[in-house]
Amino acid sequence: MKLSQPYTNEITIEKFYGYNHNLRVGYGGFYDMQNLTSSYFPMLSTRHKRADFSVTGKVEGLFSKEKIAYINNNTLYYGGTAVSGMYFPDLKTERKLVSMGAYLLIFPDKKYLNTDNTSIFGDIEATFTTAGEVTYTLSDVNGTAYTYLTTKPEEPKDGDYWLDGSTLKKYSEYSSSWVSVLSTYVKISYPNIGKAFSQYDGVKISGSSDSQFNTTTVLWAVADDYIVVTGIIAGTFTQNTALTIKREVPDMDFLCEGENRVWGCNSSKNEIYACKLGDFKNWNCFMGISTDSYAASVGTDGDFTGAIRYLSSVLFFKENCIHKIYNTNPPYTISSSFAKGVQKGSSRSLCVVNGSLFYLSPTGIVVYEGSLSSPVENVFGTTYYFNGVAGEFRDKYYICVSSGTNTKTLFVYDTKTRMWHKEDNINISEFATNDSNLYFIYDDNGTKKLGLIDSEQPYGSFTGQLRGYNPENSVAWYAETGLIGLDYVGHKYIKIISTRLKLDGNITLYAEYDSSGVWEVVDKIETTKLHGVVLKTSIPQRCDHLRLRFTGNGICNIYSLTISIEEGSE
Repeated sequence: MKLSQPYTNEITIEKFYGYNHNLRVGYGGFYDMQNLTSSYFPMLSTRHKRADFSVTGKVEGLFSKEKIAYINNNTLYYGGTAVSGMYFPDLKTERKLVSMGAYLLIFPDKKYLNTDNTSIFGDIEATFTTAGEVTYTLSDVNGTAYTYLTTKPEEPKDGDYWLDGSTLKKYSEYSSSWVSVLSTYVKISYPNIGKAFSQYDGVKISGSSDSQFNTTTVLWAVADDYIVVTGIIAGTFTQNTALTIKREVPDMDFLCEGENRVWGCNSSKNEIYACKLGDFKNWNCFMGISTDSYAASVGTDGDFTGAIRYLSSVLFFKENCIHKIYNTNPPYTISSSFAKGVQKGSSRSLCVVNGSLFYLSPTGIVVYEGSLSSPVENVFGTTYYFNGVAGEFRDKYYICVSSGTNTKTLFVYDTKTRMWHKEDNINISEFATNDSNLYFIYDDNGTKKLGLIDSEQPYGSFTGQLRGYNPENSVAWYAETGLIGLDYVGHKYIKIISTRLKLDGNITLYAEYDSSGVWEVVDKIETTKLHGVVLKTSIPQRCDHLRLRFTGNGICNIYSLTISIEEGSE
């Protein structure tokens, strides 16, 4: 009698497609993983080591200009050097840093730093309050006092001024008539009253004994001891009560720079603002010209959730709405698109990668390319993530998110391969890309630290501005497949698993049989360095289906995975 040979089928996987936390995972995908990367696709590879710097404490406000900026223990550092004289108290809210030209702006502190000359810094707002006699004088726009008559002269001369009630008139010999002076000004004098201000600042005045001056106005001329504003008075007068002049910046939830202006929004007032063109100190300068400050109300519901400049527009987000600012100068146009906006608490997830804008919406990661947002392929299953913080690194979107636990998880989306990979549980609060390196601040058991994503291929001379470069010793990793065998019917069993790999460390292969929830060791290799080794093992237990889990420590590149399936009897 001749026995027939059992039917055997081999599946060889040579391309590994990353993270896919759905119930159905195709060959080459992984239901769960840690510390793997797409950098060596189609291989399955461990990520590069990260690095820490000797920067710990109350680290926040990470930002990139020509050099890295951050606040540590209430002091601002730029390029690793402390800026003497600037102090930042502890706040419950997140600080937001904005770049405008050579200046670094810090909110909500409303401070600025000239990064070309770090001895130049100060407050964006300015306030002065008098404590003595203030003099009001009718003057021209430059502050030169008018000589005028309060009664109409019988024989006026060319150029004579006459104050006719509340109208200043000038006599013209050419027309033999009195011509109204269309714009009149008042010079307000007091020692050092103008020292903190500049010409054409938009300021708010309060406390004046003449109510016409208790308003928001423009300073048409400024010197140390006087300011000039629009107005009309019957004659010179003084006051001894306190007069306050303040150059104000509105309170803003989110900010960005666009078209040489700083833009911001306020949720409680449902308003959008922009500073004067090229002047981050002025938010209330309205002279009727194209360089004016800007303010507008929007009618959509809900709080603002983020802001960013993208392409040639400035975008303000709510959870279900995107406000887009058109034009480069006033009058601006605001359009509203009812699309998936930024999830509340995930404003830092906004990040431009390879020309596309990515962010975390209330329903998952989306990509925006100028019109509407569209979802990135959902590989997260039914897990809901929130509090996203993101950064860009070599065409990859790094996003650290929470899922309801005390820990956060770092995911990476490769825009070239369109694959997700999961790194590890790490509580990152901020990212900044500088000189082709990605920096981040993370919480290590209550201590804030400054780190670098890739210590193996760093770029530039960053160690000159950041001391104490300490790479990781090793990387612990794992990769867990989906269910293998469910796409076959009848009586079969998985016989042999063969894995071809390069290894500098150790690797262990586990199997879970028939969704038992128990992982059993199948085989392992402990070595210092092997290239082209094959981890080939027989599966000791017959089962309907199984899952595989590779775990290791060190560097590993898996070239292929072969699964041998053999037909069995009843």
